[in-house]
Amino acid sequence: MAKKRRKRKKKVFFPKVQAIFCLLSLLFIIGCSIYYGIRLIKYYKIYNPKSESGETLLTLANKIIDDSELVEEGDGVYFITNNYVYKGNNVNNYILVDDVLFRIIRVNSDKTVDIVMDEYINRLSWNDKTTDFLNSSIKEYLDNKILNIFNKDNLTVTTICKDKIAELSEISCNSTDNNSYVRLLGLNDYLNSLNSDKTYINSGNEYLWLYNNGETNVWHTTGTYISNSNPTNVYGIKPVITLKNSVVYLNGDGTLENPYIIENDKEIKVGSYLDINDNIYIVYEVGDDYLKVQSNEVLKDKRIFDSSNSNYQDSSLKNYLENTYLEKLKIDSYLKEVDFSGYKSKIGILSKNDLKFNSSLTAYYLSDQNNKKVLVYNGSVIESDTNAKRNIRISLGIKKNIKILSGNGSKYAPFIVEE
Repeated sequence: MAKKRRKRKKKVFFPKVQAIFCLLSLLFIIGCSIYYGIRLIKYYKIYNPKSESGETLLTLANKIIDDSELVEEGDGVYFITNNYVYKGNNVNNYILVDDVLFRIIRVNSDKTVDIVMDEYINRLSWNDKTTDFLNSSIKEYLDNKILNIFNKDNLTVTTICKDKIAELSEISCNSTDNNSYVRLLGLNDYLNSLNSDKTYINSGNEYLWLYNNGETNVWHTTGTYISNSNPTNVYGIKPVITLKNSVVYLNGDGTLENPYIIENDKEIKVGSYLDINDNIYIVYEVGDDYLKVQSNEVLKDKRIFDSSNSNYQDSSLKNYLENTYLEKLKIDSYLKEVDFSGYKSKIGILSKNDLKFNSSLTAYYLSDQNNKKVLVYNGSVIESDTNAKRNIRISLGIKKNIKILSGNGSKYAPFIVEE
């Protein structure tokens, strides 16, 4: 008996389903083309910026890379894991940002640029409750005092490693924070900058806080070495910011006398140097209608704070500055009363929390007191008897509408103020 032949099932095609599938595929392809096309145009514009006239501009990152002769030993620029890293003491990595002098740490693989302030801006304690940088008093200080003095259009977020570091042999970075625009130097920043135990970051035996911490201690530099200490100690802080990969190079060759320039305006900012009647001052605060400036040198003669009083407002030093010294300056037409830590005057001295430029100036009185002692800004912030003769560094309140004759506001070409 013959077997019945099994009937083959016919495939049934559904034209509507096929059409929908083809349409969705086409839309997906078009969407991908638009998305990646826009990204391509975006990044082309970032890496190939043009002026309003259509002239091709050079990004800062590309300028630095073009200038760099890579080395494998000695001072210079090293190519490490797709980053261009400066090592050693004798390197031309100076850059002026908003009139503040920085040093370039590295050009990152995405062509953002990490930079560190050339001089420490203050000496502060870390915190008495936590070793975590993101919750420290210094992080709050950086956000409130440092970030607002720079043009944020030039900045991008900077990376902070959150791992607790117990030993230098166990440095890791498994957890990161990318929500901050300003930070301190990290352990790797500092270690990677060393060549034969020398670095552009430290001059002499500077003690600088690093942002890395352990369970109970915080890491810091001790000259060209690294140690960790109790967070209640007082050490220097050097802010670190990251410039966008779209920042355009304008001028300069990275030397101290001719640093890289990314902006070309004549506006007085925090960090600007002013030449007023042949005396050099540095702007440390800008208000709506005033400037606060600090002298670039201490007075020739040391003076006592007071015979016994630790309150600056009642001190003989305040009386001398306001009634004797101020008249010697002969710049009354520039002066304006401002608030110096709770008192109004045209002249004063710096407080503990004020930004302090020119770290070569030491052993000068601050307006703060503690336990009937006066604070002195030195290698650390120390307490002093009021009747000890010490350096005096003055601050002035200046009218904001002063006229500038020449200069670019840098240390080597201060703004010359009209007489």
